[in-house]
Amino acid sequence: MGLEYVRPTKVWAYFKEKGIRISADAKTKLLEILNTQITAELDKVIDKLPKYTKGQNKGELKRKTIKLDDLK
Repeated sequence: MGLEYVRPTKVWAYFKEKGIRISADAKTKLLEILNTQITAELDKVIDKLPKYTKGQNKGELKRKTIKLDDLK
C-alpha cells in the first residue's frame, strides 16, 4: 500500500461520531482510498513550488520549502 498517512483510530472515531459503521472487509479499502487521495493532494502542493525554467537545472525545484503562499 505504500506510505500510510491516515491513522485508522482517528478515521474510525470520526465515523463513530457520525453514527456510521464500517464492515471489516471495507476498512482496508477505505484506508487505501484515503491514503491515495492524500498522496495526490501532497503532489499538487509540491507541483506548485517554483521550478527552474532555464539552464542546467531546468525543471528542478528552485526551493524545497513549502510556504504559506504555496497553499493558497
